[in-house]
Amino acid sequence: MKKTLILLAFGAVLVFIKCSSNETVVLPTSNWPGYNSFPAGYGYMDTAALQAAYNKADIPKIREHAWSLFAGIMQPSKGDASWPIWYTWPNSRDAFTAPLVSSTDKNALIEENKALGISLIAKNLKNTKTGIISDSIPLPYYPINKNVVAAYPKVCDTIANNINWGKHFMNNGDIMIPTESLSIEGFDWIRNNKLYSKKTLDSLYKSKLADLNAPAKYIVTKHMFWPVLAPSKQTYSAIPVWDEAIFNDSTSNKYAGYETWKRLVAVDPTNKGKGKKDTVSYLHGVFQPDSVTPIPTVKKLAEVHNINEFYSHKVTQADWKSFDDYDKAILNASSYWAYGKPFGVGDYLVTIAMHINTKEISTWALQSAWWSDIPNQSKYAANRPNLSAVTKDTTWKHYLLVDAYGIPVIDGNQLPVATNPYIELVIHPVATNCNNCHIRSGWPTAKYQDTSCPDMLKKLPSNEPCLKKYMRTDFQWIIPDHAH
Repeated sequence: MKKTLILLAFGAVLVFIKCSSNETVVLPTSNWPGYNSFPAGYGYMDTAALQAAYNKADIPKIREHAWSLFAGIMQPSKGDASWPIWYTWPNSRDAFTAPLVSSTDKNALIEENKALGISLIAKNLKNTKTGIISDSIPLPYYPINKNVVAAYPKVCDTIANNINWGKHFMNNGDIMIPTESLSIEGFDWIRNNKLYSKKTLDSLYKSKLADLNAPAKYIVTKHMFWPVLAPSKQTYSAIPVWDEAIFNDSTSNKYAGYETWKRLVAVDPTNKGKGKKDTVSYLHGVFQPDSVTPIPTVKKLAEVHNINEFYSHKVTQADWKSFDDYDKAILNASSYWAYGKPFGVGDYLVTIAMHINTKEISTWALQSAWWSDIPNQSKYAANRPNLSAVTKDTTWKHYLLVDAYGIPVIDGNQLPVATNPYIELVIHPVATNCNNCHIRSGWPTAKYQDTSCPDMLKKLPSNEPCLKKYMRTDFQWIIPDHAH
């Protein structure tokens, strides 16, 4: 029997249950205000069919499932239909902020919580082995705009050039605005078992535990918004778009983030301009990696696309009131870098990219989507299902999608390249696969890339020698990334 652990918490007592990977334990659930469960009709938790498709390496069925998950999780929430379902879920700040146990440790815990807030780009760079390819790629420098610092002086760390986590949003360190959301089962598993604590993880690691075991209904997302300004501020807002042809599916040592892409689109919030062309610009106050050489503002003639081609949300006064100052500073920093203008009520957030990871099967279902102006001209458009029986929404068809369920290519050992250009290429242009990356997640010193396990496209079994030095965290990087 594989030595794995499912953790249960009753009151203040942790109950540890050893079990095999096919045994299930129902975890207690929280009463999370406004929580919307994953909707029916989108194939979620149809585990028998999914496992059969995985066993047969039935890629069309796998991709139909992945597309359905993306469409389902982006359905409108019951409380406010302009926000998607996942927005009603607890996020990583909720899951990993330490409780204030007593007044004596209050200051220490506040400092720990501050440490959680470094940008996701900075956090991801810590997960590379010193001296390897992605560790040596210099990244653009995004200093916080002085107007943002003046408006939110208490939350902008100008020395570290950082804005900590907000109530709703995280700081990516560039224009994109991330969130990490968890299903209630995932949230409860982390909170009830204190997996936000290094002390807990250290204790489990010292006990020689091989792997944590997340519950079957664990879902975690990484979602990226892009700001779009109201027409009263500017007619159209620019968004860079990725061309599949420019990405070489091989190891590269050149930065390939969106700042280097050749094309822009112009987004029209009024939904009246599609098909027109206009000159738009973006990138303001951004520098080369030396932090002193400006990156020129990009100004190009672009085709206009209506905002209804994106999943989007128009920020209301009620929304703005619900955001804390960290959220507002993050949104404004993004908008100043994008357009040189502030962000506020009446402006829009559009979905530009999203990872969705579910543990419907033990080998995990990993999929990632991104917006495209040519969504039917790519291998990443393949196998979209017919969802007309459950939704009239077709917005998801404007996105491309990559699946990474750990199914190797023909030789049985290598995985196909599977990354999201808006997320991975901002950190590194190295050809890799989500499954290969996430199976490496562990405690205490796991790395995305490690010289003892260098092949980023190999199908790695859980007993791979290079993984044995860690306590694996069941495909979950947010645990070693955020534990404190």
